[in-house]
Amino acid sequence: MAHDHDYHHEGLRGKCLCGDVRFRIQGDIWRAAACHCTQCRQWSGHYWASAVAHQDHLVLENGSESIAWFPEPNNGPERGFCLICGTSLFWRRTQGEGSGTVSFSLGVIEGSTGMIIEDHIFTAEKGDYYILPKDIPQHKGERE
Repeated sequence: MAHDHDYHHEGLRGKCLCGDVRFRIQGDIWRAAACHCTQCRQWSGHYWASAVAHQDHLVLENGSESIAWFPEPNNGPERGFCLICGTSLFWRRTQGEGSGTVSFSLGVIEGSTGMIIEDHIFTAEKGDYYILPKDIPQHKGERE
């Protein structure tokens, strides 16, 4: 699957704040983006910076029982977080376009990601307390 920017990582690792949930991404990663939608801002406390991988490339090394999946209404996506410390970890669609992939928080990755934000989505819903960089593509809704 070709994307704007593909990255291949052998064992990019992340963890929640308390350290109970630990994971690695084994394989291709794409689309480092920042989502400014109201739900992402409420869930993460700011905008949600993430990248995407195939669901089967997400390897949970510890704490799978500590992950809760919060479903959005009307068969929307699910947001995964640590039940112990509340860290926002994952976002996934369970049906339709994009199902079979998972977005993971770039903020929980240990060490360097080697990625940069490629675009900002849902900027029509962004908070009024920050300014978006002008040199990165912006989309009022989902990426066109």
